[in-house]
Amino acid sequence: MLDGERPSGMNECQQGALEVGLEATPLGRALGQPIGTEQRLGLLAGEPVALHRVGHGPLVLPHRLRYTPRAMIEVSVPTSKSLTQRAMVLAALAPGRSLIVDPLRCDDSKALRGALASLGVKIEDTPDGFSVLGGGPLLAPRAPLDLVNAGTATRFCTALSLLASGPVTVDGNQAMRHRPMPGLLDALRALGARVREHGEPACPPITVVPPADLSRAPDSVVLDAAGSSQQLSALLLVAPRLPRGLVLELAGSFPSRPYVDLTIEAMADFGVAVDTSQSSATDDAPGSPGSRGSPGSRGSPGSERAASTAGPPPAASSPEVFRVAPGGPSPTRVVIEGDHSSASYPLAAGFLTGRRVRVTNLRPSSRQGDRIFPDLLDRLRRPPPRVFHLGDTPDIAPTLATCALFASGESRLEGLAHLRIKECDRLAVLSEGFRRVGADLDELPGGLVIRPRPLHGEARLDPADDHRMAMCFALLGLRLPGLRLADKSCVTKSYPTFFEMLDLFAP
Repeated sequence: MLDGERPSGMNECQQGALEVGLEATPLGRALGQPIGTEQRLGLLAGEPVALHRVGHGPLVLPHRLRYTPRAMIEVSVPTSKSLTQRAMVLAALAPGRSLIVDPLRCDDSKALRGALASLGVKIEDTPDGFSVLGGGPLLAPRAPLDLVNAGTATRFCTALSLLASGPVTVDGNQAMRHRPMPGLLDALRALGARVREHGEPACPPITVVPPADLSRAPDSVVLDAAGSSQQLSALLLVAPRLPRGLVLELAGSFPSRPYVDLTIEAMADFGVAVDTSQSSATDDAPGSPGSRGSPGSRGSPGSERAASTAGPPPAASSPEVFRVAPGGPSPTRVVIEGDHSSASYPLAAGFLTGRRVRVTNLRPSSRQGDRIFPDLLDRLRRPPPRVFHLGDTPDIAPTLATCALFASGESRLEGLAHLRIKECDRLAVLSEGFRRVGADLDELPGGLVIRPRPLHGEARLDPADDHRMAMCFALLGLRLPGLRLADKSCVTKSYPTFFEMLDLFAP
């Protein structure tokens, strides 16, 4: 950045650090009021600025002021929680030893590791990750699998139960017991399993009794994954271990499509191809351009950014079909890349404080949908109107909403009804927390409308034991001194070093 340029990540409503600095000077005290937006922009541009006292004539600065940037903040974020868990399941199913390098060691990974161990999978720590000895028969555990509030791990282990030698009970904490997976349970029943629901409909705790003879199970099933793409990912992961493979026909659309792309990419790393097509189209062979098992099928990053920011993707003309042949996965060595969801937090911190940020361990060609977050911040810097359709990228929606509180003009976030069945009702918890600091917003059934106005930090915010709520509320504290969190510990679910990172942005 050249001297005098506006800092990356700062717009008209993001000059907090600079404004405070000016008000603390004799000039600021003489004015007795905050310096206005145009005046701050002029100072940043290095131009002479006319300053006005109330009831007095203009006070013109006789010299030029220029912005001297602070050093860039470099951050290494945790590795991908999504890819870690997919690799753990695939390694558990692969006959032989697999190595997972740089896995994310967090609460969710710990819960999944414990569940896999109860199913008979041997996982050992290595200096750089996990060694997994898989491929053996999955055992019927002696006690229920406690996945706490790990939604992905819960859905994955529920599907794995189809391959076990006996009944498997999957459970979690009270929040998990309100997170339904009806499509997955119906699909397991169609494949010959008996499923008993012990609590709320389609929610844990549930017991899956696998069929006595999987070779007689159907080789195709219809899946309704409207509530969560994790249901589709769960069935895809176990499909190659079914004697006849599996053809999955989707009943309607589903959210968070990039996470299914991550599943398909992880399966490819373990030697499994997934063929996708429309049910009315000519079948594509695995690995052809129409198959999501090949890199050429995944679409360009630019096209995905457009779909994620401009509006919902177009509806398919006919149901999507995913085909997985029997055989595999094969043991391998996989390196887990940096997590773009976690990267949204330091990038947002830079946006809120005017600091330049570089995240050092992200893969530019990543299939993670949340890699679009810098593009979303760029849109926040532009004038309204702004409409963000975030159905495919729900994990960064709360982070974007936090930044939108300090943008110029109204922002509308849509396509987020499924945020209500995450670790908490994220739309409700965000709305409650934002209102406590004075925000002007509308909570919609599937989104938020945010209209920036001055906020205050005299509040205590409850993240409802949700890691993403806690991290977003903590980001608010960068602009609202005095803000307090009821619980900080839940960030260990995905970002154990979050508060150490946030300290880098302290004034």
